[in-house]
Amino acid sequence: MKIGIDMRTACGKRSGKGVYTFNVVKEILAQDKTNEYILYTNQICADFAAFGGAHIKIIHAHKLFWHFAVIKDLTARGVDVFFAPTSYIIPAFLPKKIASVITVHDLIAFLHPALHQAKATILEKLFFKMALSRARHVFTPSRNTKHDLVKLFKCPSGKITVTPLGVSSDFFTESQNLKTIKEKYNLPDEFVLAVSGLEPRKNVGALISAVEKISADFPKLKLVIVGGLGWKSADLQEKISNKKNTITHIENCPPAELPAFYRLAKVFVYPSLYEGFGLPPLEAMASGCPVICSNNSSLPEVCGDAAIMIDPNNTNELANSIKKILTDNELRQELAKKGRERARGFTWQETAKETLLEIN
Repeated sequence: MKIGIDMRTACGKRSGKGVYTFNVVKEILAQDKTNEYILYTNQICADFAAFGGAHIKIIHAHKLFWHFAVIKDLTARGVDVFFAPTSYIIPAFLPKKIASVITVHDLIAFLHPALHQAKATILEKLFFKMALSRARHVFTPSRNTKHDLVKLFKCPSGKITVTPLGVSSDFFTESQNLKTIKEKYNLPDEFVLAVSGLEPRKNVGALISAVEKISADFPKLKLVIVGGLGWKSADLQEKISNKKNTITHIENCPPAELPAFYRLAKVFVYPSLYEGFGLPPLEAMASGCPVICSNNSSLPEVCGDAAIMIDPNNTNELANSIKKILTDNELRQELAKKGRERARGFTWQETAKETLLEIN
């Protein structure tokens, strides 16, 4: 059987969806030595060396035209199944003789459009329903997203498989480069960590306010934010710039260095307003860093009882939770232990295994 996959988000700097695409496809190719795979992208990607045995098809075309060029190639090659891990455009227009399977990471465009980029919201509202109706099967990273999919779009429950994201073994391994990373980024001795892009949904402004509330009690405590510049981030950038003495913002952090940040931090905080899954809290738990996260959307099912859950709109509750972890060594050790134990249940191997069952 011939299987095509959209691999664009796995190229270059990878965020949540790109991390998912890269890892799940890498594991699928490791597990499946029977089918033929064609990986579609729009640029050269050195990381594709990890996908030995699969054919890489680079198509240079502008935006929307790229999708139709892929459809033309899929048809010409006689591809049987197309897997769309991030985009709905190709599945919406595929000829019926090519089956499609799609991943629905979240439904923010429909549930919280004000927290989503306008362009992305428009595209999803244009193509999502067509892609969903034509898809042979649908993957979601959480039960919460599956529930929303059934409720909002009357999608049959049996058509949906929950395939939680995994966490790399790098986050469980004791880092040998803590001192090097600390010196490279001039990290403070005591800091609260956020791994998040600067955009409204991530609610980083609330975290800044919460850390300010306890600054008198912890004068040495700083905030370190690791993540790129998102949409509508100008005001937040200015606020961070004005607080350079207390906030360190690192836009570009190589994936190999990220585990060290979790290990160096006193506490990891994720006050997101909505998540389809929430990979950073899982990475933090695997690293043994105590986690505070929002009590909404998918985050409770990811973190379970291994994190302190807070109302992301209540900065006092967030500030008090940070203070409690900083002052309660027993609690800190308990959360670190529970987090590591829980994180071991999330593997990319299992995600790929469940995905393969429905692709074949």
